[in-house]
Amino acid sequence: MDNKAVGRFSLQALTWLRDRQLPAIPVAYSVAYEYKKQQLEMLVERIDYLESKYQLDEDAINLLFKEFILAEYIDVDRFNRSVTGIVDSTHSAINETHSHLKAFQTFLIEAKLKIHELDTDAAVDLVLKLMERSENVVTSLTTLEDQLSETMADVRVLQKKFTLLERQANHDQLTGLLNRSALQLKFKSLLEKEENYPLTMVVTDIDHFKNFNDQYGHSIGDKVIKLVANTLTTHLKGTDVVSRYGGEEYVVILPSTRDTDALKLMDNIRQKIAQLNFINKSTNKPISGITMSFGLSEFKVQDNFHSLFDRSDKALYRAKQNGRNQVKLEK
Repeated sequence: MDNKAVGRFSLQALTWLRDRQLPAIPVAYSVAYEYKKQQLEMLVERIDYLESKYQLDEDAINLLFKEFILAEYIDVDRFNRSVTGIVDSTHSAINETHSHLKAFQTFLIEAKLKIHELDTDAAVDLVLKLMERSENVVTSLTTLEDQLSETMADVRVLQKKFTLLERQANHDQLTGLLNRSALQLKFKSLLEKEENYPLTMVVTDIDHFKNFNDQYGHSIGDKVIKLVANTLTTHLKGTDVVSRYGGEEYVVILPSTRDTDALKLMDNIRQKIAQLNFINKSTNKPISGITMSFGLSEFKVQDNFHSLFDRSDKALYRAKQNGRNQVKLEK
């Protein structure tokens, strides 16, 4: 990309942040810049969705950065080069030690053959040489042991850092569920295995969620989001996939599940959610009345993620139109 294009996108990004009264800090700027480039399609879709819901604030920007920008620019190659360098240096140390041991073994074999032919002085000289060689081998082995210990410590640190970056890139920070981009990758991998068919997708969101935020504040809204996430994961089996798709919206993928069975399962979960309540610690009063609407559809041969999502979303729309707090199926 030439300097003029970079400058144009940069100016557009800064103007975009200013118009939304968002601070032009590096994290926000990088999100705005990528949005204006229009190359990360899922990022563009998510921002447009959040703006339509009036939910594009600093917290949302931070989540977008971790989900899309961080995921796009994690330097996996650099990580692999670091690990390769560690492995190579360790391999060299092992080879050097092996060479010492081989020489020592040859020396012992020769010494054993000659020991009976030597006089006393020669035997003493042989013993001294043997001790010297032994000390060299012990020193070499000790060095190798220390180096291996340091190497393993370095590898563990790198693995922890990489695992953390990978999790931040693939999981929603608030709930710990898969985020939108990770969900689509998981969906693709599920389709590759025959045992996952039939497969049903569920699109669901919290009814009148904006009212919770307006009435109780965002901290209570966040608690509702986490409570719903926990309820969904608790009442689904281990092979099922749950993600926070954005805001108060979740997507569930049910492998090896027909739409009729999924309908019964989600209606049961809907009832469980309607029974949820907790105490608002700031007022010591109970909060209840959490309900959700669900739309679902079963995968067809010609489907991709987006076509299946659109059908499920249509079912969700019908559930909303018919009064909310219900489950609808789209064939």
